[in-house]
Amino acid sequence: MSGSRNRHALVAATLAVLLPLAACSGGGRDDGKATAGGQAAGKSGSQTFGELPAESGTPKDGGSVDIAQQPGAGPYYMLPIVPGAFNSTYVTYQFQRLMYRPLYWFPEGASPKVNPALSLAEPPEFTDGNKTVTIKLKPGYTWSDGSPVEAGDVVFFIDLLKAALKKNAANWGGYTPGQFPDNVTSAKASSADTVTLKLSEAYNPEWFTADELTSVVPLPAKQWARASADGPLLDPGEPKNAEAIYTYLDKASRDPAGFATDPLWQTVNGPYRLSGFDVTTNLYSMTANEAYTGPQKPRIKTLNFRPFTSETAKFNQLLSGNLTMATVDQSHVGQVQALKAAGYNVYGAPRLGFNFIMLNFKDTTDNVDKILGQLYVRQALQHLIDQPGYIASKGMYNGAAAESYGTAPASSPYASKDVATAPYPYDPQAARKLLEDHGWKVVPNGTTTCERPGSGPSECGEGIPQGQAIKFNLFYRSEPQLHGAVSTAFASEARKLGIAITVAPKTFSFLIQNYNVPAAPSKAGEWAMSTWGGFSTTPYPTMTGTFDSKGSGNVGAYSDTETDELIRASVHGDDRQAVQAEIERLRTELPVLWLPTAHTIWAWKNTLSGPRDTFAALPTTVLTPEYWYLR
Repeated sequence: MSGSRNRHALVAATLAVLLPLAACSGGGRDDGKATAGGQAAGKSGSQTFGELPAESGTPKDGGSVDIAQQPGAGPYYMLPIVPGAFNSTYVTYQFQRLMYRPLYWFPEGASPKVNPALSLAEPPEFTDGNKTVTIKLKPGYTWSDGSPVEAGDVVFFIDLLKAALKKNAANWGGYTPGQFPDNVTSAKASSADTVTLKLSEAYNPEWFTADELTSVVPLPAKQWARASADGPLLDPGEPKNAEAIYTYLDKASRDPAGFATDPLWQTVNGPYRLSGFDVTTNLYSMTANEAYTGPQKPRIKTLNFRPFTSETAKFNQLLSGNLTMATVDQSHVGQVQALKAAGYNVYGAPRLGFNFIMLNFKDTTDNVDKILGQLYVRQALQHLIDQPGYIASKGMYNGAAAESYGTAPASSPYASKDVATAPYPYDPQAARKLLEDHGWKVVPNGTTTCERPGSGPSECGEGIPQGQAIKFNLFYRSEPQLHGAVSTAFASEARKLGIAITVAPKTFSFLIQNYNVPAAPSKAGEWAMSTWGGFSTTPYPTMTGTFDSKGSGNVGAYSDTETDELIRASVHGDDRQAVQAEIERLRTELPVLWLPTAHTIWAWKNTLSGPRDTFAALPTTVLTPEYWYLR
């Protein structure tokens, strides 16, 4: 939740964890005139904000960089098998990835595709009718103790993942029953550098690589395959052993006090290792891994990730020059020129993902589930969201966003040209007509009630009794202020049609851990709607795991048989029209209410430099600081 989530990670931030979430790629700039903030102001919002500076200066080693954390979104889990309750881009992309490299890395700069240079393996080979996958690891990658990253480390991850899911399906945020790792009937290290996976059925190679294999993170089997700190090495291929190992690692992963001191977490294969973690403030520091054997050894010695309680506090420290880099909330876009005058570069773009108001289809309080289960109700609610107006408003997006009406942006090679068009544009009168045509007596600024109960085409819908009012609660992320502004505006518009929406703030961490049906089913009756950011997406934008009925990332428990079938076709077929049909179905069926895709805007001191692509990737919330240096 941008807060964003991964593998469709929750995104939040200004929708930065949002995560990776920005549209599956930012696209190019439009032809609008530049505004004071530096962005191109187009009809649908600009696709980039500011300019990327050229690499400059002479690279040198050493120094430290102070990076701001998003308010209330510190990392709370260590093992790269992240439970749904902890799954966000802040944990996976800005914390774990610096220490533990995924088998296949994405994005490549601002482009939503697998990055061969930063991947640990060569492109996978699919044979046997796409039911056998052979993965060859690149030579030279090692763990920080000097031992090689081997095929057995990949198999170790899969063994642990299966053990985690056997205990509880919520133990991995990327899980969809029947898919990875359920569909792996055999995972073997056929040699030290080669992994062979046997699959239960054929899968689309594009999807399996971009969506499944990017989630695989090799883990140090020779160091971690134990059931206790001083226990003997165990064979993780034995399910009983894998369960014992996972139980031990999972417990250690939930203890922030040991993150920087437990020897477990000092074995890494990424460019940095954790050197300090303050459990009181969530300030944490990382030190360069001198043994890193990736394509670029880290030049900057220390990364300090500083916590904040509010966007304003963060921005003030940025403006005072006390931070090397931080995201800039939409509420501070008007002060970008002051940042530039203070010696900062400023750049932003939509993240790799999409933003929304989440709907809870399992909330039985006051028949919320029955009401939201009616497509016409969701259509009416979407008609109350003025995306162009929200984008232009100085109290909301301040021009730093782009209209978005689906799970993939118009720039995606998988999306149709219609994806950028609002299926239900802002039109309160159309919303009113939908309600009245389906049996509701609309009382503006009063209480709208069902007059014609029943399941007929002109009736309120199955399970909605006569006299039923439309009442929801909507919990929004307390920081940044954008979430509260959007939620309040939506509730105000709904009130004009007699729909009561009560809004209240919660922290990002609270929302993703508690108001999340798969992660906290016992709390499904406590919330009807929430807004905390959005979902990040992988290069292949199917919503398996996110909007299929059994997906562990299906936060609001949306369920639609046709959507399930389209997702299955996206996953198993090799026709791109399948995922295109899925995108279009979701665009119009409204599993969520679509919001603009906010620009994730970063500011960094002009004394910090590196390849432009590494800064172009910042809006995806993915950091590659090993390429940066202080001039």
